[in-house]
Amino acid sequence: MSSLVLYSAPAEEPLTVAQVCAQARIDSSNQEPPPGVITAALPSTPVAGNLSAGAYRYVGVFRSATGHTQAGTVSAAVTVAVPATNGKIALSALPSGGSLITYLDIYRTAANGTAYLFLVSLSNGTTSYTDNIADSALGVGAPTTNTTDDWYISMLIKSARMAAEGITNRALVTQTWDYVLDRFPGWGQYIPLPTLQSIVSITYVDTNGATQTLDPSQYLVDARSEPGRIEPAFGLVWPITRWQMNAVTIRFTCGYGTASDVPDGIKNWMLMRIKTLWDNRSEISVDTRITMVELPPEFVDGLLNDYACDSFCWALE
Repeated sequence: MSSLVLYSAPAEEPLTVAQVCAQARIDSSNQEPPPGVITAALPSTPVAGNLSAGAYRYVGVFRSATGHTQAGTVSAAVTVAVPATNGKIALSALPSGGSLITYLDIYRTAANGTAYLFLVSLSNGTTSYTDNIADSALGVGAPTTNTTDDWYISMLIKSARMAAEGITNRALVTQTWDYVLDRFPGWGQYIPLPTLQSIVSITYVDTNGATQTLDPSQYLVDARSEPGRIEPAFGLVWPITRWQMNAVTIRFTCGYGTASDVPDGIKNWMLMRIKTLWDNRSEISVDTRITMVELPPEFVDGLLNDYACDSFCWALE
């Protein structure tokens, strides 16, 4: 018996959210709109504070558990003239987001500045805030893109990637797996999920029940073939293992490489799959007077034909 266990998932996906939105023509209609204008003014009663003399402007960014909006409408400028007596700015009429929004992040310019830098994060629904933060304590710049629906698109990208891997019987972006066997093969061993990049380690349970790591000098690795394969080095044989389940573990790294290394045909198939799932969020669509035109399945899935690796017994006799 044998099994595959994921050890280290891909660090990236073959497609980015931006690529999917652009190529699959996904618009922003389902995104949370950015915040409206923040009202900013000097306090009605002058008070000393940490703001330097100069003009300040504010913008808001809504943030959810899975993303954020771009910066919203810029406030009117408020000028601090004498920090010793009016070094604070009162913010009011703070905008509130929808039910999925958890925070309103406020960004501010430095005195007479033009870049909007992080000031404070407030719970969604907060209506007022007094700014007494020095320019030196401001943080990173305000985001310029809306990612409030990225969680769903990211899920579709991962689902499409896994579906493509299942159809082609290969790994796309670099990942590491454990190929677990009950014992060593008679001679050679194919490694699943091409393209094989490297063998990380081969461990086994010896006849005494102790786990041993096989020295790389004891076996040969063919990473040029697809699928890759291993076999004992010249004049050697595989060690004898204890007669038990999962006695041998071959840890290997596989995949084309980075996202840019994944063939365009696979990416094109993924885009079609993602766009279909984006447009149809239910298994069954009930409607009247609707016309559906389907691309021939042999064309769509045929995009993967050149990259498919036959599924077969991985052991070499």
